This record gives sequence, structure tokens and C-alpha cells, in this order.
Amino acid sequence: MSKTKNSVASELDTPTDLQQAAVDKIAAAVNALLADVFALYLKTKNFHWHMSGRHFRDYHLMLDEHSDQIFATTDQLAERIRKLGGNTLRSIGQIAKLQTTTMRTMCRRARCCAS
Repeated sequence: MSKTKNSVASELDTPTDLQQAAVDKIAAAVNALLADVFALYLKTKNFHWHMSGRHFRDYHLMLDEHSDQIFATTDQLAERIRKLGGNTLRSIGQIAKLQTTTMRTMCRRARCCAS
């Protein structure tokens, strides 16, 4: 690599006190969380889009507000990963691969919490 490329690359590096192994481990954990948050966002929007019935307006507005808040969280998580010097999610395929929360899991947790 030329001297110019090295100086540009070092200027673009994200300074951190962490070892690269720690950055990779943290980034992997937060990326898994980020994938789950994206999945939750899509599920919430899906309920929002398909809401019907007597309380349509109330639920429709509530789910829209929830999805906005969930989506805002994705940016905070991704920026935290980048601040550490890690790489963030790059595709829907990567989200699907890393996602740990499924619809079945969410429903099971909701029933458990509702009891």
C-alpha cells in the first residue's frame, strides 16, 4: 500500500482502547441484537398494516408509534458498533442469518408476560 493510502486509512480508523478480538466479539453480539430489532420492526409494521376491527384507529396509531421507536433504535445500535470500529449488518440476508427472535418466540414470550 502506498504512503498516501496508509495515511488515509489511518485517518479513517476508529480509535478504540479495545483489542480487535474484543471489538469483534462485541460487534457480533450487538449485530445479533440489531438483527432481532429489525425483525421486531418488520413484525410490528406488519401488524400495523393488517390491523382491522373496532379499535382499528387506536391500534393502528399505537403500532405506528411503536415501529417508529423500534426503528430509531436500529440507528443507535449500528452507530455504537461503528464507534467501536466494528462492522454492521450489510444485507437482509445477514439479518435473517443472525436473527434469533422468531414470530413463535415473540408470541410465546407475549403469552408468558400476559399471564
